[in-house]
Amino acid sequence: MLAKKFKLIYLSNDLTKKVELRLTRNKAATFVATCVLLCAIASLFVGFFVCQLVTAGKVSAIMSEKNELEWQLGDIRGRLVRAEQNLADLQQRDDFLRLLADLPPIDEDVREVGVGGPVDDLAIIAPSPELKPTLWTLEKIERQIQLQMDSFQEISAQLTANQDILDHTPTLRPVEGGWISSGFGYRRDPFTRRTVMHPGVDIAQERGTPVLATAMGQVTYAGRFHNYGKLVMIDHGYGYQTVYGHLNTIGVRVGEYVEKGQQIGEVGATGRATAPHVHYEVRAGGTPVNPMDYFFDGLAVLPGL
Repeated sequence: MLAKKFKLIYLSNDLTKKVELRLTRNKAATFVATCVLLCAIASLFVGFFVCQLVTAGKVSAIMSEKNELEWQLGDIRGRLVRAEQNLADLQQRDDFLRLLADLPPIDEDVREVGVGGPVDDLAIIAPSPELKPTLWTLEKIERQIQLQMDSFQEISAQLTANQDILDHTPTLRPVEGGWISSGFGYRRDPFTRRTVMHPGVDIAQERGTPVLATAMGQVTYAGRFHNYGKLVMIDHGYGYQTVYGHLNTIGVRVGEYVEKGQQIGEVGATGRATAPHVHYEVRAGGTPVNPMDYFFDGLAVLPGL
């Protein structure tokens, strides 16, 4: 059986030229197969070229992103270094404030907040090994900041307590100016001429001079009391009490709360007194103590006393 023949005729656009190509069936099949193969090869080359372009674009984008992340990581590390320096300054101030508050300094081992050993041995989850030291430093700073905040709260509470104690401690003079006419301790009584214990100090001052509460507290007595004449007693808490005797007038009542420096009466000579003065006592735990030990500023003392 003869192989079928195919004729391919190619005409020019103006139909003036004609080209005829005679092919057998086998040759036609070979021709078509060759064309398909060439098209496939061309497609592969084009696909490969396109993939190369796409891959190059992705690589470039990844490299750009990597460079950006490295820059950001470097910036974070620099900020962490500055944060550590600022934290060190805070720790120095903390030591000073704890000294003012009469608190012991924080031990250096405690300031390490339980961090120790190589970074690689710590259970820190990081997306990359390069980030692990940075995350370790960040976690350490976070714990140290929390420790510092706790310390500042302790200092604040202690200073508040110290201020409250100071407000309730009799550190003022009961009168402005004046002279110590009789000190604390044993003396010869001016009336009986016997040696007796004088549980306070006598401060001579003009009649009518304001007498001041030497600390915050509550008035527990206000009235006449035997040889003391007109007397005021104040309970300041923390074991302190003060007594003001021989007053000319009393300006407070029992149960009243007074502020430090508030006027509670006037200098007088009521009771057993030879001249205008205020008899002033400080009692600690119920026991009379020398008021001069509590004055923050001194009083003039009469010569020979």
